[in-house]
Amino acid sequence: MNTGNRLRAELVSLLLASAALLTGCASQGAAESAKVAPVDASLAGSPLPARAKCLVCEKNADLACIDVDVDSGTPNYTYDGKTYYFCSTKCRNDFAKQPAKYVRK
Repeated sequence: MNTGNRLRAELVSLLLASAALLTGCASQGAAESAKVAPVDASLAGSPLPARAKCLVCEKNADLACIDVDVDSGTPNYTYDGKTYYFCSTKCRNDFAKQPAKYVRK
């Protein structure tokens, strides 16, 4: 393969890897996004934080999804008396399986 073709192939690979990183785990199909977890009942009437950090994405170094805009439909999970918010239902479910893995003590 000549130098021009090799550089072109490397550029295409780099672009594809960049696109995958930027889409992150919050990019899900319609079926997954339809499974948004219900809001914790203990949050009713209390002000929600405007922003949160997806601890699953932070642990997995998925920088595209770490910052989460919080609203009444944001997937969340209460662990050890504290409510955590996530960029997706998948991250919420991963956290629910092993919360201690993601929470710093």
